[in-house]
Amino acid sequence: MKPQVEKRAVIMEPEEKRAIELLQQIRTVNKDKVARQKAKRRERHGQYRKKKAEVEELKAQKKGEEKKEAMRLLGQKQKRAEMGGGGSRKKRKTQ
Repeated sequence: MKPQVEKRAVIMEPEEKRAIELLQQIRTVNKDKVARQKAKRRERHGQYRKKKAEVEELKAQKKGEEKKEAMRLLGQKQKRAEMGGGGSRKKRKTQ
């Protein structure tokens, strides 16, 4: 058996009903506000990630170009060394 307290219905006064309704409305408005803030934050974060990815891609591309240029210069140096040259670039007149 249930105690008598649990069986009793609680009847609220009109002021109590209005207060509870008002609190519920305030909670609903606050919940909606928080949801909008979270959505806006997610959108800004998505834009930030997109922009950061673009910057990283540009950095990687630039690094690749620098590496390519360095290898090209290294290849030129090796080619000159193999040819037995490496001296001055001026041609001497032979007599």
